[in-house]
Amino acid sequence: MYVWFEAVIGYISSTKEYSQKIGKPDFWENYWYDQNTKYVAFIGKDNVVFHTIVFPAILMAWNYRKKKRRFILPQNVPANEFLNFEGKKFSKSRGWGIDVDEFLDLFAPDLLRYTLAANLPETRDTDFYWKEFQLRNNSELADILGNFINRTFTFIFKHFDGKVPARGKLEKIDEDMRKEISGYPKRISDYFEKYKIRDGVNEIMNLARDGNKYFNDSEPWMTVKSDKAKCAATLNICLQAIYTLAELFNPVIPFSSKKIFYILNAKPTDWVKCGVENLPAGHKLNQAEIIFPKIEDAVIEQQISKLSSAKLPDENDNALLSYEDFMRVKLKVAEVLAAEKIVKSKKLLKIIVKLENEERQLIAGIAESYKPEDIIGKKVVIVSNLKPAKLMGEESNGMILAVQKEDGSLEVITVNDNVKNGAIVK
Repeated sequence: MYVWFEAVIGYISSTKEYSQKIGKPDFWENYWYDQNTKYVAFIGKDNVVFHTIVFPAILMAWNYRKKKRRFILPQNVPANEFLNFEGKKFSKSRGWGIDVDEFLDLFAPDLLRYTLAANLPETRDTDFYWKEFQLRNNSELADILGNFINRTFTFIFKHFDGKVPARGKLEKIDEDMRKEISGYPKRISDYFEKYKIRDGVNEIMNLARDGNKYFNDSEPWMTVKSDKAKCAATLNICLQAIYTLAELFNPVIPFSSKKIFYILNAKPTDWVKCGVENLPAGHKLNQAEIIFPKIEDAVIEQQISKLSSAKLPDENDNALLSYEDFMRVKLKVAEVLAAEKIVKSKKLLKIIVKLENEERQLIAGIAESYKPEDIIGKKVVIVSNLKPAKLMGEESNGMILAVQKEDGSLEVITVNDNVKNGAIVK
């Protein structure tokens, strides 16, 4: 307990004085913590009671009994739900998870940081899927943020000698974009200060989306021929947006943010000032580079193939389920109204089913056994009370039951057409 307590308090303080005094016998008797120090304990939902009742009570009791030992209490204890891996709980003993060292041999750390931050289990359990990781990198970091940076720099180096163009006279579309950029620092800080990290990260990416839309709507490839001053204003504002993105994304993807500041040939500023003009006209830029290379399917398929060697629970084990636990699972009959394949997925179908008084979207891993048209019109059995989950960016609100045959293919469990939609399966 003493060593553990020492480690916890040590985590709070990072001062030179602490590092010099830690370990000395009289340390706990003589060292006083700065009462202005604050810390926030980010925890999982299973540790809420300990970190909000037990641990603070220990600190308060210690402070009361030993007047010199003034240990600080957590300022806040935001608790998240659970993060799972490919639909199952992480398990080191069964090899169900990702080794960080192996991951970093293949991918830049920022890719994982972004994927996790954009999918944090803040209000409900979420999953890390290799395919979704690839999609986040390719469709968001590369195609949205990276594309906005590359197209802006390519245009400037081709038509403006690699220097920040003069802003000049602005039109309404330009003023609207400037106003949009200036509002982002406050908007994002409000999310982060309320511990809504996921919403904040997704909102930052929206600025990159706005930048791409502004670039398209301004048509600099046309104005560079007809009105170069207007083209210059467009690219100037695009650069200010990129500078703001570099600052806002710094807590999430710091290595990539550093690269963006390098090609801007600029240094970070205060958070509240990043939404205004920080790059003067004539400022020399550095050549752009591909910051977010796309991840090929073969690389991801190789990682997914490793999962087959994980020691998951034996299907023939003797673990018994209580009657009460089984009765919590609600099985209902549903009619398949529509089905379609999910892009870039070999196994998943997006399916719309009808229960008695509602329609739902399900994501089912049956695409290798059924074509979309083969499943439409069938009455199937679904688990109707599963928590919603996201697969390949699509929300699934239930699970279709199927039997795995000897050849590995799946056969969906169906019922007669005369069975009413929403009927309970017992």
